[in-house]
Amino acid sequence: MERLTSRGRAARLVAALLFGVLTLLGSTVGNDWWFPFSPMRQFSNADPPNEPIAVLRTDGIDTTGRRIQLNERNAGVRRAEIESQIERFKQDPSLLRSIQDAYAARNPSAPPLVEVDIVEERHHLHNAQPTGEITEVVLARWRP
Repeated sequence: MERLTSRGRAARLVAALLFGVLTLLGSTVGNDWWFPFSPMRQFSNADPPNEPIAVLRTDGIDTTGRRIQLNERNAGVRRAEIESQIERFKQDPSLLRSIQDAYAARNPSAPPLVEVDIVEERHHLHNAQPTGEITEVVLARWRP
């Protein structure tokens, strides 16, 4: 086994110290953009025990009046993709046409969609327990 040179030991020491300092700073003053040198806050905080939990979903209504939940399987869109662009969809609901087009391409024999909605479900809590009450708010709606 070869021994590490003093130059190699010094390089490893500098790298370890740098990693340690970045991790310490990231944990104390950093934010999500410092990852991997900081904790991801989305996993390290809790919701208030009496505030509703908001969950987004994307719905389509076809020509028969049936409401269909649009997802990765039937429309090629993930909830995270909608969540990350919700402000754009609220400002310009015509962007939802791309979801209608994707649904039509993946489901050629299905009745066409006449409406696409982004709906926020609010699951109400009391003492951090679900009350069973769910309210829905349409955040963006597109009709051709």
